[in-house]
Amino acid sequence: MGLALDEPKEADEHHTINEVPVIVDPFAMKIIKESGGLNIRSSVFGPTAELAGTGCGSGCSCS
Repeated sequence: MGLALDEPKEADEHHTINEVPVIVDPFAMKIIKESGGLNIRSSVFGPTAELAGTGCGSGCSCS
């Protein structure tokens, strides 16, 4: 499985999570770390990713 939103760049960070290679640009990694991580869930539309600190249980308005 793979998802590319951009071409890889030299400054990108390379990680392996549960045997899945993940490449993230430094700015996106900063946002992910500041939010407390990334949640990947399965939905009827396939896998979805959301920042850990942005769910409806964290005080945002879901209306």
